[in-house]
Amino acid sequence: MAVVTKVLVVLAWVAAAGLAVAVLGRLTHLDDVLWPYVLVNALTPVLFLPAYPAFAVGVATHRYALAVVALVAVVAHLVWLWPEVRPGGASAAPAGAAHFRLLTANLELDNGRAGTLGRQIRADSPDVVVVEELSNVTYYGLMKSGALAGYHYSASRPQFGAFGAGVWSRYPLSDVAAPLVGGLDSLRVTVTLPAGQRFRLFAVHTLSPRNSHNVDVWRTQLADLRREVQATTLPVVLAGDFNATRDMRPFRRVLAAGLTDAHDSVHAGWSPTWNDRLPLVPALWRLDHVLTSPQFTATGLRVGKSYGSDHLPVVADLALRPSS
Repeated sequence: MAVVTKVLVVLAWVAAAGLAVAVLGRLTHLDDVLWPYVLVNALTPVLFLPAYPAFAVGVATHRYALAVVALVAVVAHLVWLWPEVRPGGASAAPAGAAHFRLLTANLELDNGRAGTLGRQIRADSPDVVVVEELSNVTYYGLMKSGALAGYHYSASRPQFGAFGAGVWSRYPLSDVAAPLVGGLDSLRVTVTLPAGQRFRLFAVHTLSPRNSHNVDVWRTQLADLRREVQATTLPVVLAGDFNATRDMRPFRRVLAAGLTDAHDSVHAGWSPTWNDRLPLVPALWRLDHVLTSPQFTATGLRVGKSYGSDHLPVVADLALRPSS
């Protein structure tokens, strides 16, 4: 038993000390210096789980220094994870607000089953549909499903690469533009609701920050989106695949431009959207978001069902208050 205890203590110390360094790195913004640390932050929901058994080992074996170090990681994990898991309910929309439903989905450019998203569209009947990775393959599948037949307004830009996007709407679209965001194509439209309220809608897709070059582009894309938001006089909605979680500081800088994540507004709880295709492993990360300016109230948000992509769709119920 003594040998087993010693092994457990050593493993607990390795875990606790490593996670304490991870906490320090996040608090000192190490992700601004070392690009892999961006991914370390993204792993926050699962990375810190060993801190809990390490704390238990420290308490059980009376190694209180170990317990304290592990407890630092446990507390940090709980603080950072709480916004992702806390339950609750949405605030009521103000009187006279215009209600509508929005669905956003990353189709995955070579997804031969993209048309099955039509089932989700029919089931939820969103007023606005925003899709990313709209390629010739996914465009054909989606259109063949027939689910978009009732949407009389659209702006779609299929591409061979991963940065095609499309918007289908029951309401008029105007000011259609494809600004470069971080040097890559994007899609931006203005939506006019039946009561006359207008808002600017951005179909968001950022590069996956999987290496040094991608991280630089990804940072620039998020910074460009922040500038777009700040330069827009209309209320705004940013919907799509940000390839970012709230644990990643460049994403939090976008929120700091005065935006609110609809997930947080309705306290939607644990709602991961990626990766939906790993065998025996559920989706663990929330990379897909609907961000809104203060003129909106989110009254509902949920994650949809699988349709062959590695992302799950997000359905948000929004209300835009009357113009003053």
